[in-house]
Amino acid sequence: MLAKLQERYGLTSFTLKVIGIILMVSDHIHQMFAYVGAPEWMTMLGRVVAPIFLFLAAEGFHYTHSRIGYMRNLLIGFWITSVMEVILQTQLPNEHVVLMNAIFGTLFLGVMVMWIWDGLKHPIANKKAFAWSMLGIIYLIGSTALMAVMLSFAATGNVLPMRIYMVAVPNLMNIEGGVVFLLLALIFHIFREKRAVALLLYTAFSLWMLFQSAQHGFSDIQWMMIFAVPLLALYNGKQGRKDKWFFYIFYPSHLAVLYIISTVFFNK
Repeated sequence: MLAKLQERYGLTSFTLKVIGIILMVSDHIHQMFAYVGAPEWMTMLGRVVAPIFLFLAAEGFHYTHSRIGYMRNLLIGFWITSVMEVILQTQLPNEHVVLMNAIFGTLFLGVMVMWIWDGLKHPIANKKAFAWSMLGIIYLIGSTALMAVMLSFAATGNVLPMRIYMVAVPNLMNIEGGVVFLLLALIFHIFREKRAVALLLYTAFSLWMLFQSAQHGFSDIQWMMIFAVPLLALYNGKQGRKDKWFFYIFYPSHLAVLYIISTVFFNK
C-alpha cells in the first residue's frame, strides 16, 4: 500500500527540502513579527521542519562521499549563522526578537551521533571507526561540560567567554532541540531501512510530547511535529533536483532579511 502511494505521490529529497524551507520561513516570520501580531499558526506549521531536516540528514549521511566533508559544511554553516546573528543583534538591537537559530548545529551533532553509532557496532572489526566514535563521545560530553563552565562565568558577570563559545562550539546546550532532536536523528539513521518502525517511534514520541503538553495547558506545541509523518512516509528515496549549497546560503540569508525588516520597519 505504502509502496503504491510512494510510486504515485512520492516525494524526493528535494521536494521534502522545499516543503521544509517554506514551512521554516513561516515559522521564522512568526518569530520575527509575533510582537506585531503575526499569528501563532505560522509557528505551528514550523514544528515539522526540524524533523524533516533531521530525516534528510540521515539520508545525506548514508549517501555522502565524505562524512568529514559533510560535517565540515554543517559546522561552517553553524559558524556563519552564529556570527551573523551576533553582528545583527549588536548593530541592530531589537528587544522583541532573540536570534538563537542553530539548526546547522543540530544537524552537525545529529550526523555526529550517527557516526558514533556506526563506530560502536564493531569495536573489534573496525578499530579506526570505534576510535572516531570515542572521540565523538568525548566531544559531546566535553563540549557540553565546558558550556556549563561558561555559564557559571556568565553568572558572575563575565559573559564574553560564553558568547564566544556559543558562536564557536555546537553542543547539547546551544543547539535547537537539544538531546531530543539528536535522538530523533539517531532513530532515522538506525531504522533507515525500516522506515515504518522509525515513523512508529517518531509518532509515539510525538504523542508523548502531546501528553506532556496537555499537563501544562498545551503551552508547548512541539508535539505538532507529528504532522511530518505523512510527508516522511511518502519519501521515495530519490534525490530529485540537486541543490547542494542552496540551503547553506538561504538559511542565514532569510534570517538576516527578516530580522532587518522586523527591526528597521516595525521596532518603533
